[in-house]
Amino acid sequence: MPLLRLAFVVLAIALSIPATAPSAQTEFGVTEIADYRLRADVFAQFDRASRLIAPVTRAEPRFEREPLFTEEMLLSGDVLPMAIALEARLRNDVALADALRTANLTPREYTKFTLALVAARLAHGFVKSGVIRAVPPGVHADNVAFVDAHQADVEAVLQELGVE
Repeated sequence: MPLLRLAFVVLAIALSIPATAPSAQTEFGVTEIADYRLRADVFAQFDRASRLIAPVTRAEPRFEREPLFTEEMLLSGDVLPMAIALEARLRNDVALADALRTANLTPREYTKFTLALVAARLAHGFVKSGVIRAVPPGVHADNVAFVDAHQADVEAVLQELGVE
């Protein structure tokens, strides 16, 4: 699966580089996702929300047809449309929005955290496995360090969500 690994690297880099589209065309600012930093307090909210979202996505048939997280979505490399679509889905789906409210997290924050976490986890894996020697320029080393410091918890919550 070297091609899949390469796609993950591309995603990590894409998440760290500001998009060229003007922010007026999207709901997210040009650098809002690229500049996002993972924090422990938000991770606690993300973890709680994810553990409420996971049973919903497993129990409801509509998520079999249209999963919340797909490999295609996470590997598209087109971060702004992906972020807009995920945020809209989280905001407009009653069960998902309720889970986020219960965890005191907005759809926007959950979206940014998810994308930053997945990118940092991928970069962390590449560095740890020796595929790359260091965190590539443009990928936030502090996000990769966050994943390293919370690796077991990160793996557990992503596995719960089906993002493996």
